[in-house]
Amino acid sequence: MNKPVVRKLRCAVYTRKSSEEGLEQEFNSLHAQREACESPLDL
Repeated sequence: MNKPVVRKLRCAVYTRKSSEEGLEQEFNSLHAQREACESPLDL
């Protein structure tokens, strides 16, 4: 029997905010963007 091929996948998460408004909040749009990118895909 052959072993299944396991491939590692690397990626980067890039988030940005166009203004400094809201950056002082505990949870802001940068956190939301990162969470969305890190969540698993439902395929």
